[in-house]
Amino acid sequence: MAIIRSTPRECFSFFQGLVRELIAATLTKHDVIGPTNQTETKMTLSFVRGGEATIPLKTKYGKLHFYLGQTLEAEPIPKEKKYRLRTRQYWYRLQRTAGIKDQAIIRWEYDSTIQPSRHCRHHVQFPLSLSVPKGTLSLNKTHLPTGWVTIEEVIRFLIVDLGVRPPCGSRWPSVLKKSESKFFRELTAADERARQSL
Repeated sequence: MAIIRSTPRECFSFFQGLVRELIAATLTKHDVIGPTNQTETKMTLSFVRGGEATIPLKTKYGKLHFYLGQTLEAEPIPKEKKYRLRTRQYWYRLQRTAGIKDQAIIRWEYDSTIQPSRHCRHHVQFPLSLSVPKGTLSLNKTHLPTGWVTIEEVIRFLIVDLGVRPPCGSRWPSVLKKSESKFFRELTAADERARQSL
């Protein structure tokens, strides 16, 4: 699954536009998404709000802070003058405090470079421990498998379970559905174009 465009810049711009529109409608009206690290073919997209890496959220449990980060790579497609956008890593963090190095209370992560002999590439972690027959199982050190977690699903969790009030009001279900549809439609079209180029 990938977004295909003529240049890496077009790939990055398209994806950034999708995320920017989604965040503005569901979490904050401010323009807070941008590249924090970029080369010609790689980009990390995250919050760039006044130099802070997180955005504050009013929840029914009090003020929490949310971090979103995705590392993307535009790969050349053999035999074509086009590029395929791939997500290499993502991090979604919910925290009590604003500092990105502070302890997260929930963190969803994906890392494409994790070797098959190591932990789950898609996982979630919590600063909790469970008592087990032979000691304690740290959910902060283990990697509970999740499968692919989309930003839309994380936002749905923030709204439904944590009571975040989206700027778009009651339209949020249709905003999330539209965003998911646009993203998956683009991926499906890209997959079809990729198959035709083989």
